[in-house]
Amino acid sequence: MSNLKNLEHSFRNVNFLWRSFHHRCQYGTAAKVFDPITSDWKSNPWQQLPQSSLGTYYFQDSLPRLPIPKFQHTVQRYLESIQCILSPEEYKRTQAVVKEFEGKVGLELHEELLLLDKSLKGTSYISSPWFDMYLSDRQPLPINYNPALVFVEDPIIDKLPKNMRQLTRTTNLLVSALRFMKSLENETIEPEVYHMNPKKSDTDAYRTIMKLLPKSVATYGSYLFKAFPLDMSQYTSLFQSTRVPCKGKDKLLKMDKRVSHIVVMRHGHFFSCPVLDSHGDILPINELMGNLEIILNTEVEPNQYPIGIMTTEERNKWAAIREHMILKNEQNSKSFDEIDTSLFVVCLDDVELGDDHVGVTRNFLHSDGTNRWFDKSFQLIVSKDAWAGVTFEHSWGDGVAILRFFNDIHRDSKEHQWCNSLQSKRQSVQPFKLVFDIDDIVKQAIKEGKDRYKAHTEKLVIHPFILEKYGKTECKNWKISPDSIMQLGFQIAFHRMYKYTPASYESCSTAAFKHGRTETIRPATSLTKAVSEIMSMKDWSSRKGELKTLIRKCSEKHNQLTKEAAMESFSHQLIHIRHRKTLPHSRCKEKRLRWK
Repeated sequence: MSNLKNLEHSFRNVNFLWRSFHHRCQYGTAAKVFDPITSDWKSNPWQQLPQSSLGTYYFQDSLPRLPIPKFQHTVQRYLESIQCILSPEEYKRTQAVVKEFEGKVGLELHEELLLLDKSLKGTSYISSPWFDMYLSDRQPLPINYNPALVFVEDPIIDKLPKNMRQLTRTTNLLVSALRFMKSLENETIEPEVYHMNPKKSDTDAYRTIMKLLPKSVATYGSYLFKAFPLDMSQYTSLFQSTRVPCKGKDKLLKMDKRVSHIVVMRHGHFFSCPVLDSHGDILPINELMGNLEIILNTEVEPNQYPIGIMTTEERNKWAAIREHMILKNEQNSKSFDEIDTSLFVVCLDDVELGDDHVGVTRNFLHSDGTNRWFDKSFQLIVSKDAWAGVTFEHSWGDGVAILRFFNDIHRDSKEHQWCNSLQSKRQSVQPFKLVFDIDDIVKQAIKEGKDRYKAHTEKLVIHPFILEKYGKTECKNWKISPDSIMQLGFQIAFHRMYKYTPASYESCSTAAFKHGRTETIRPATSLTKAVSEIMSMKDWSSRKGELKTLIRKCSEKHNQLTKEAAMESFSHQLIHIRHRKTLPHSRCKEKRLRWK
């Protein structure tokens, strides 16, 4: 089962990256270039993104809490989700076990969960178990957990001299990332709202009406416009946060003190790079550019013992090595602290990726691990030929927060082209290289880590398949869900290769609820199994009429499963019931342990 879980996570992360890789945002092409002569950089408009008339967390207090489904409904959905992956005999035995569980300890635990939920007014019942699930898992982070997204190429950057492309694009994205951070800090970025009909609700009139409503009911007022505010509690962990390896269970660190630096990685070395002044303002753009230029021009050979590779390791092993390094030398502790407290990490890669889309995917999803720090909340990565992307650690948050950041800084950097016409300037406070004292124990661990990671990433097969003739427009014209077609394609391909229907995972956001995370859609159903079995036959083309009817039914079923996952989280309920530490004083503690 653990191998299947690894496969699900790997497939999800590669799929997540490829969807972002082919996404084309419709932004204007006219660049608004910052003019250092006529513009006051320290003035408010340049230090932040455009301000929203609503506060960032305007809807947060009025968000509904994640509902708990009726236990009988959860049991029914569970049985339905597994029927297509079990033999009739296995399913019959499972039904008997579930029936016994439902009538005994299961219902008691459900009642205790309802009591617990009533006491958690400010959060979700799943929040604590969800963090425990991520932080207790000892598997390596890359591929298993950390997703990646790749920015669309910037045609303006591509016209610059080759030796300026990496520096320019990195500076542009850095400035926009810092502007996003300042806006978030000042609570002036637009609240995250899913607009069913943007032409009617994503308007000034909508915002004016929302501002007239008390915050305690603002979310429900927004519903009248078919506009659904989303939870933004994860956004505070975007910056100045990190995951720290610990034996048994990692911990998340969110720094309270204001810091003014990022960490830049190059050739496996670490550089602390100032980006804010003593007042917390973003440094002038030409000075940011100058600091990055210093790092790019620093003559360093690729690090023979790159510490970053340890963040690709099994978590207990990495925890032991980190603890060993900290106890051995105070300088190591200071260097780790500089990385942990940094606003975020920027990785300057020395590789040119060109038009190799598989190479691009691999570089941003996992790379060789030597120029990465996978523990950090997110890493901004830029290749030598100005391919850029983001990879993020998954325990602190999900796709909603990072996608908002990703899209906003892409739009902002492309619109302003901050440093395209600037000359870099060196400032008095310059980047400095972090030092680690590495003994033979650490050297051996790094060597073993590099070998293991290389073997692990080589097992991941990536082969792009781009269907030019059909897409989401055609699916919508046929009144079939594009997502259901994608999921059905996975099912058919797997069945043709291995002759059975596997347990399948698709993520669905529950961010419409306070402290919502994700819920599992189980896209494998008896309907997708029927289609897969027909499509695996040699004479499948003779049954097109039957397939057409089944595919429509698959779409309808998938839409139903998606709506149920977004609104009622049955797998969360079962996860919580299984979670040992959630109810330490349960009346049926011994039974719960036995049933687990």
